[in-house]
Amino acid sequence: MNNAMTAVRTVTTSLQATMQDCLLSALRNVSAKFAHGRLRATALLAAQSSPTYVDIQPVCDCDDGTMRHDRLVLTLLRRELSAGLRSTRRRDLVWIVAGGGALFAYAVADIVVALQAASVTLRQAQMMWTVGLPAALLLLGAFTGCALARLCLSRAFAPFLRALPLSLVERRRMAATAACVLGVLTTFIVAAAVGLGCLVIAKPLAQAWGLGAAILFGAGFCTTAVLRLRSARDLVNTDTADPVSVRGGRKPLLGAFDRSTPTWTSSWAWGLPAGHVTLSWRLAGAAVLFGLGAAISASISLVRHDAVPAAMAGLTGGLLIFMLSARFHPLGSPVLRTAPLGFTRAWLRLTRLPLQLSVAYFLLPAGAALAAEPSAWAMPLASGFWLLALNGAYAVFAAYFMTAPFVAVLSFLSAIAYTSYESLEYGRTVLIGFAALVLFLWHRAQRRYRHG
Repeated sequence: MNNAMTAVRTVTTSLQATMQDCLLSALRNVSAKFAHGRLRATALLAAQSSPTYVDIQPVCDCDDGTMRHDRLVLTLLRRELSAGLRSTRRRDLVWIVAGGGALFAYAVADIVVALQAASVTLRQAQMMWTVGLPAALLLLGAFTGCALARLCLSRAFAPFLRALPLSLVERRRMAATAACVLGVLTTFIVAAAVGLGCLVIAKPLAQAWGLGAAILFGAGFCTTAVLRLRSARDLVNTDTADPVSVRGGRKPLLGAFDRSTPTWTSSWAWGLPAGHVTLSWRLAGAAVLFGLGAAISASISLVRHDAVPAAMAGLTGGLLIFMLSARFHPLGSPVLRTAPLGFTRAWLRLTRLPLQLSVAYFLLPAGAALAAEPSAWAMPLASGFWLLALNGAYAVFAAYFMTAPFVAVLSFLSAIAYTSYESLEYGRTVLIGFAALVLFLWHRAQRRYRHG
């Protein structure tokens, strides 16, 4: 009997020690994973509260408890695209695919016919092949690299990713990975387009020209993308800055231009703290570039007594300034949409300050054109009319693509180029189609503002 009781007591003591060891091990695991779980829960809650929420749970979790950082921006972009496609109605998708495919096929066929008709002239244009095409490829690559790098940085520094334990170097690497993948795709498209164009006009060494186009486009793309990615520290500094502080007690520079109801709307669209403009090398470079353009065009018109150079420079520069300064993302904010403010008034309010900048730039070349050739007063007047019309059309495009200015610029320039090309064959009646497109985009943007 005593031996049985001793055996039972021994088994009970061993079982109790085993259970204590299991409980201590479980507590150690819970305490080790608590910080990671709390951080992940914070990130998910922040993501779900964001208007641009994308499910990041499959992206952040791995089997070993770590997170895949390098491809996070690519995954976010892919899921945003798939979410946009899923949210689009099937009827709209059919119209986009069928109508866009038909227009693209017609445009390609028309371009091929035009290239074949001018093949002899194009093959003999040595200046175009040695200077014009390389410069155009470099500029196109630089513009594309800057735009795509900015897009990737905006996703790497998204508000719902700030809770994740990602350093500045990791966020840069995430954006660089996504920009590299997108850059390879766009470089291949550009190289294929140039190579096929050379084949159509029977240009010797068409494959070599396609490879050269890829190299030039890639050089411009990499240069601007690297410079844009290296300036990512500005995005981190702006998060810690006080957005409402007034430096030195100075009055806002835009105070006299951005005080109409609702106040500071343009400052909100530009991300400025209550109208205070922060000087930067990009702002100074843009001011110098546009100033030189206006001065040179005005000098040419005054010397030659010809109103065309100054009038065209005023039209082009004014449109570019409006496109660079117009921002319409506040139209998607619940703060503005729930306010007692109609779509037309909010749209006009966001258009006001960019339009003032555009008209202010236009006045100098237009005045020089009028002084150079007073008898041709209709030229600057027509340029001013077309400037207002094109600014209004782009404002509609930008309001429709309110969160993607690059897409708005690309769509607007494509529509203008296509309309200009077709007007050579069908005349000004093509403008009716362009006006119908603008009205359709206005209607869709208005409905989205009202009903979400």
